[in-house]
Amino acid sequence: MSITFSVPIKVADDYTGIKVEIKPEKWRCIAYSFFWTMVMLAETLSRWYAADILAAGPPPGTPTEKLGCGPFNRENKNGFGVGIGQGFDIYTQSHLQEDFGFPNVCTSWDYTPSREITGMYFPLFEYSLVIYLLLDYLNTRISYKRGELPGWFMGFSNVVFTLSVILCILFRMIFIYIAYEDTAKHTVAFLGLQIALILVAFQNTFYVIMTGQSYPTLGMSKGGTKCFAWTYLIGLVAISAFKIWGTIYIVTEGTGSPLYKTPVDFWPGKLWGQMIDYVWMLFNAIIPFFIALVRSRNETPLTFEVTCPKPNYEGGDSEGDSVGETTSLL
Repeated sequence: MSITFSVPIKVADDYTGIKVEIKPEKWRCIAYSFFWTMVMLAETLSRWYAADILAAGPPPGTPTEKLGCGPFNRENKNGFGVGIGQGFDIYTQSHLQEDFGFPNVCTSWDYTPSREITGMYFPLFEYSLVIYLLLDYLNTRISYKRGELPGWFMGFSNVVFTLSVILCILFRMIFIYIAYEDTAKHTVAFLGLQIALILVAFQNTFYVIMTGQSYPTLGMSKGGTKCFAWTYLIGLVAISAFKIWGTIYIVTEGTGSPLYKTPVDFWPGKLWGQMIDYVWMLFNAIIPFFIALVRSRNETPLTFEVTCPKPNYEGGDSEGDSVGETTSLL
């Protein structure tokens, strides 16, 4: 080593490394918590500020040539009755509702100042989710090395991990491509997150099945756990097929599919697109949280240990023998 440190100012601890124990599923709970708090923050900001700004329309005194700037630059279509330079109701006349047939969760962070403030809060969700993906991947590799998983599943996990991280990072496009300026690219970002959450839920649940887990503290045997996992997977795949197809249709066609815009007979005022949204959220953002909560309370944590060789000290070697003598004299 070519660097020399000053003499330590105190006696070194017996162990100078750092050990940290982390439960992957706990970070999954944290990620989903940040997602839902982000949604609540956006909804609050929209209700308190954005709604009044949009309803009022362009500020008084705005030049004629600027009346159609920002969210007020829209055509009178789909029976909304809102034209260029006119205010509108964010809950019944938003741009996404005009294009898709119904308002979704994105509506809450589409407009100023909700978009900017929510965008600053968003990294808490993004980073925590990526941290979970890394921890879960490491846990899967350890299980594979212990012989608990077949090689094909490890290969599948390699693909899921890489793709999920990329799609989660690209979700920030929802704040780059504004909904009322480029609906297709704005929706592509949400499509990417949908795929990522589906892959994570699928891989996570299949891991439980493949490793033959059981939860005695909850009275769930290996068979009971497997039955619950398969039931969840079937529901996840079924609703995700409709959700992904519907979102791809919106991206490619610029409008909601006929199915999405079809009224629900048993729920007046709701469309099938909204029903699919609700069920999809249940399987990908609500049930996974509680699954992660249960697993986090029963799983064995990962242990990370960070160590570093002792440096050279003034008047001593890297072992610190001479340093100890010098320190006592000083």
